[in-house]
Amino acid sequence: MSESDRRISDGEARRTRGVLCGLPCGVVVLDRAGAVVHANARALEMLAMALPPGVDFAVALSERFEMSDVPRQSDLEAGREVRVDESTFWIQAGSGADECVIAVTDVTPFARSLDERAMSLRFLLHDLRSPLNSISALTQLDASDPEAFERCGGMQQITSLAQYVLSLGEQFIFTSVTEHLHARDFKRFDLRATLRLIISQLEVTAVYCGVGLHLWLSDNAPVWVSGMRNFVARAIQNVVDNAVRASPRGEAVTVSLRHAGDYAEVVVDDRAGGLPGLLEGERLTDFEKLGKRTATGFGLGLKLAVQIVGMHGGALYAERNEQGGTMFVLRLPCLNLAAAKPPATSLVDADRALRAGRRD
Repeated sequence: MSESDRRISDGEARRTRGVLCGLPCGVVVLDRAGAVVHANARALEMLAMALPPGVDFAVALSERFEMSDVPRQSDLEAGREVRVDESTFWIQAGSGADECVIAVTDVTPFARSLDERAMSLRFLLHDLRSPLNSISALTQLDASDPEAFERCGGMQQITSLAQYVLSLGEQFIFTSVTEHLHARDFKRFDLRATLRLIISQLEVTAVYCGVGLHLWLSDNAPVWVSGMRNFVARAIQNVVDNAVRASPRGEAVTVSLRHAGDYAEVVVDDRAGGLPGLLEGERLTDFEKLGKRTATGFGLGLKLAVQIVGMHGGALYAERNEQGGTMFVLRLPCLNLAAAKPPATSLVDADRALRAGRRD
């Protein structure tokens, strides 16, 4: 076959250019030597550079973006990131024996998300530095001066600081995951079974704190809710754990499950003296200020629980209870509603019905 037969006809070339110009991404076609054969308008616009036919693409790219080296073919196949003003583009070559196609893709939203995640991680590391340094100092103090260690709070202070560190990590993980949630991530699960598991896991903490932990369930019927089971479990665990740790030794925390209309409610009752500023008859739904009053993670745990429950279409609120403590209620939409109770029948009505049945 002659050289002229192998070349693309002018008509085919025009059709190819028309297809390339209609693509949403930038496309640059190179020959075997790496010279530009054709670049569509989108590629020229995205890269903000001229790519006339015959120019060496790798050299032109290196000069345009002031790269430290001229990318080789293997580098282009692996992919390179370039930035033009506030936009980020990903340049990647496909493998080909004769011609090579370079795809230029706008990845600005993805790059921005990574930058925000990196910034959040730096903030997290900064916030972790103080409690971790305090834990390190306390452990050294325990080795050198046990009495001073106890005066500074001892193991109880280390536990509080560790809880604070965990709550910061949980907040970071929750924020990272919720940015990319989809409906398919929500699955049906049994809230009753989840609650049993949570209480069994917290029994050790309750024993350590000298606080009774009781679970009251009216029956064994499943209570189905839709959501991310691990997140919901963590929200409940945060509330119960906070109640246990805030309670004086010898007191008890009671957890129960009930239906309220279209919702299932997890109720946590403690005798810890009530939340700061929560008055009789009031309902607290904003735990933001509470988180700022303490550095032990108590407020952060409740704040995270509010976010998780809200993400599932529910709510968390707190009221003073009759024992002088706080009643926390986590409300979640329920898939199976409670069976309607039959209307109460008086003894007089029952007697009339019995007499009527005998006459019949």
